[in-house]
Amino acid sequence: MEEQEFQEVWRWVLAVGDSILNIYRSDFEIRDKGGNDPVTEADLYASEFLFEKISKHFPSHGFLSEEKTDTNSRLDKEWVWILDPIDGTREFVKKNDQFALSLGLVRNGDPIWGIIFNPATGEFFSKSKHSFFAKLQAPYATEENFRTLVVESASILHPLQDGKERKQKPILLVSVSEMKEGLFSDPFWSEDFELRAMGSIAYKLGLLSAGFIDIIVSLKPKNEWDICGGISLLDEENFIYFPLKDKPYQFNQKTTLSFGLVAGKKSAVNYLESKIDFHQLSLKVKERW
Repeated sequence: MEEQEFQEVWRWVLAVGDSILNIYRSDFEIRDKGGNDPVTEADLYASEFLFEKISKHFPSHGFLSEEKTDTNSRLDKEWVWILDPIDGTREFVKKNDQFALSLGLVRNGDPIWGIIFNPATGEFFSKSKHSFFAKLQAPYATEENFRTLVVESASILHPLQDGKERKQKPILLVSVSEMKEGLFSDPFWSEDFELRAMGSIAYKLGLLSAGFIDIIVSLKPKNEWDICGGISLLDEENFIYFPLKDKPYQFNQKTTLSFGLVAGKKSAVNYLESKIDFHQLSLKVKERW
């Protein structure tokens, strides 16, 4: 994969971001896939748009999307694209801006590159040699926005500087639904962390990659498409990430679920471990949504 190929994918995502935003601002159709799992025309359009682009330009690559029927054909591919066209569809339906498109690329199961893009806010997270963040203005499919991505991709994110002594509580993002269910009701969570609830695990991972927050904890299952794009942006020099009840992440698996998640700046993850043993934390993980 060449740099120009990754930049072409940025263009595709900018274009589909305009379509997602236009649908978001309209009275769009909603369908329930079952189990209070909504899907909208934006999910379906973005999934098909990117599938067609990727299939045409990278015909030897596999593809996994939440909104397309999965097949075993991807399992023996060296390169596989993993997409959630809208992570946080329930927030999208509520006209809440806590959602994001998540696209990850794995090579032999290892996440190597990705994009997290929130069309409602213009926040774009991706990587070139390093992960980067850009704040874009709609409409997104413009040369000005593309040039912004090229310029920002050449810079190193300053928010990742984590060497200064901490004077404030680490910012911990958790799921809105997990917070409502009382999974973070133990006093130490709010006493030792600045605890915030937010929709979309992909969006949270993007914010983490840019250093805007310190740590994410989830105590529920995650599918590969939820987390692949964001995990690919977390380099091992600055971050630690792992599922709470499984082996270390290996993507493009036949079973796409993992259980629980901790992802954060190294200092924040070490701080969390000083507050609760990770084995004890893993016992709190739910196996169903």
